[in-house]
Amino acid sequence: MKAYAAVDLGASSGRVMLGVLGADSLALREIYRFTNAPVTVGGRLLWDVQRLFAETLSGLRRIVEIVRREDLELCGIGVDSWGVDYGLVTTDGVLRPHVGHHRGVDTSDAILANRGVTPSDAYARTGVLDQSINTAFQLMADIRAGRHERGDSILLIPDLWVYLLTSTIGAELTIASTTQLLDRGTDDWSAELIERHGLSGLHFPALQRPGTLAGVTSSAVTDKIGASAPIPVYRVAGHDTASALAIAEPAASGEVTTGLVSSGSWSLVGLALDAPVLTEDARLAGFTNELGAYGQSLFVHNLNGMWILQECLRVWGEEDDGAINLESLLRDARQGRSAERVFDVGDKRLLAPGDMPARIVAMCAEVQRPEPRSRADVVRALLESLASAYATALDSAQRITGRSIHSVRIVGGGSRNRLLCQLTADRTRLRVIAGPREASSLGNVAVQIVGSGARATLADVYAIFEADAGGYAIYLPSPPTHQQPIGIATSPEDHQ
Repeated sequence: MKAYAAVDLGASSGRVMLGVLGADSLALREIYRFTNAPVTVGGRLLWDVQRLFAETLSGLRRIVEIVRREDLELCGIGVDSWGVDYGLVTTDGVLRPHVGHHRGVDTSDAILANRGVTPSDAYARTGVLDQSINTAFQLMADIRAGRHERGDSILLIPDLWVYLLTSTIGAELTIASTTQLLDRGTDDWSAELIERHGLSGLHFPALQRPGTLAGVTSSAVTDKIGASAPIPVYRVAGHDTASALAIAEPAASGEVTTGLVSSGSWSLVGLALDAPVLTEDARLAGFTNELGAYGQSLFVHNLNGMWILQECLRVWGEEDDGAINLESLLRDARQGRSAERVFDVGDKRLLAPGDMPARIVAMCAEVQRPEPRSRADVVRALLESLASAYATALDSAQRITGRSIHSVRIVGGGSRNRLLCQLTADRTRLRVIAGPREASSLGNVAVQIVGSGARATLADVYAIFEADAGGYAIYLPSPPTHQQPIGIATSPEDHQ
């Protein structure tokens, strides 16, 4: 029995999962979970890297104990996370303090305007949209603020964790594809874009494909987690979206395929293709192209996601001085009636922490949706707006790529939200397949299994998991009514 540890770092929580591979079985279980909340230092929103890595080691320590107790062989560790954010490591191997948080980005218009490349040209090369959270823009802001020195290595979050585990500097392709600095023609760093952004003084490590062995745990880490010998560490599909959507087969031109929704703190909606779509039409429609595991090109629209609901729960919890019963809220929300108008979940006002319920109420008024009068009404309005955004993005993906969608697959935490899944089926008028819910961790483990040679392909791994874990939840569209909302109504402002 071979065991694999998946470190899955989400924007609001982290998990350490254990995958156990048998001859004809693959079991995945959560071993350790920890919160991931930003900290503010000097008015700047940051990731608490020291605490998060300490929590990671606590989870791995528990994995080692379980593996020893159950007489398993621990064959690997892999790390996936959100995109765009990074740490800077000095030439002496020291991580610079203050790893920035993308929700706290305050990139000036001057930085965005004076980088020596147009948005259209950048998209044609990288397939990534201009957004203030992009790694390229964050690095420009760091340089302007003097937060780096020449020769510093840029390590995106999964690469940073691999470095902290192994002391090995490197970079992985799927997470690099989120930076707007990767040339999709060569799938390598673009020296020209790096120069035009004024980043030539930084070190961009050599890129490696998912499944590459990065190294083994350092002696210090091996001791801290209680292992008797160093453990192999793999560069998995480091971007959690790439891990979550590793289950999808890439579709060639003209093929019928499955629409994809990775529903977590962020929602990524689109298709798995055999090549990127770098057209101006795709850029203007708001799609980005990111690398997936083993040759996929993920053509996705990036939307705010369940983080909006999490922020509502945080605000209500502070008001009530206690935890909020989400299941009760969702049950009440299911009793509500659909409204014809929905708000834009891509609105910039929904990016930063704050009084999210009040923002939702205000945005409902702006699009002439009936004002939410209860917390359940707020939840209903949010989930209807998310589902409508999913439907709109999938419709655009079909139009731009020429692929036809026969069903929708929702993976990640949102696949457990029955109301969201049903609303998505209703608004797309397509069958929705919900699951796997731990998609990013499963993809993480699957890439390790293939990388270690225990199975030949990802398809082999997923076939074993599906047979072992059982089926997925299926949602069919409800009969249409005169209240069935169509599309998405945005507020007058031109939102990103």
